Amino acid sequence: MKRLLRSAGVASLLLPVLLAGPTPAHSQLPDEFTNLQVLPEDMPPRQLVGVMRGFAVGLGVRCWYCHVGEEGQPLSEYDFASDDKPEKRKARFMLEMSMQLNDDILPGIAEFAERAEPGLRVQCVTCHRGVPLPRQIQDIVTQTAAADGVDAAIAEYRALRERHYGTAAYDFGEQPLIDAAGELSDDPAAALAVFDLALEHFPESIQALVGSAQVHQVQGDADAARAALLRAQEIQPNNPQIMRMLERLGNP
Repeated sequence: MKRLLRSAGVASLLLPVLLAGPTPAHSQLPDEFTNLQVLPEDMPPRQLVGVMRGFAVGLGVRCWYCHVGEEGQPLSEYDFASDDKPEKRKARFMLEMSMQLNDDILPGIAEFAERAEPGLRVQCVTCHRGVPLPRQIQDIVTQTAAADGVDAAIAEYRALRERHYGTAAYDFGEQPLIDAAGELSDDPAAALAVFDLALEHFPESIQALVGSAQVHQVQGDADAARAALLRAQEIQPNNPQIMRMLERLGNP
């Protein structure tokens, strides 16, 4: 039991802060909790609420995401014991996985290398960072482009950026878009659209300009390739890669 409480302890430390959030906590919750299969059956209610709040913050969700109930419904009317939602069953698996990592696997690092003190511990937020599905931006763009087209991928990127920019949820830097465009190289039009998206947010991105020029070359559009390279050269006049590419293109 001590081992389980240690693994849940970090989330419970958040309780004093989280209780000040928008969800009324203790007074609406059941007096007793049943069907605890991973956490200790005799876990104090206050500590259990802290663990649940840690899940919610880590994934950016509310109680209804895992439990049978609806947003706005009093928590006293939720069926917390029900296992009907697959999200709850997934949460149990993830909790067991994090406990095994924290208590069995990560301590083993000390056997062959110095480990940081205090030892690092995996929490929900470590991977999820405030979103239920912790996918990377480059994966979201490429997967959506493959399934629904590049316009849908760009629209999804814009929506995510509007909602999550400034948080730890996604990396809205230059590199994820460059990587996504590279993965879409078999579809030149899609790759160019993503390079253009990168240049919209990072207008002096040498990687995006050179990548765009390379795609234009493959398409046989020397003028567009040259224009992208000349723009890049204005930013980095002595970049040898840009100079070589312009030499190969020759004069217009």
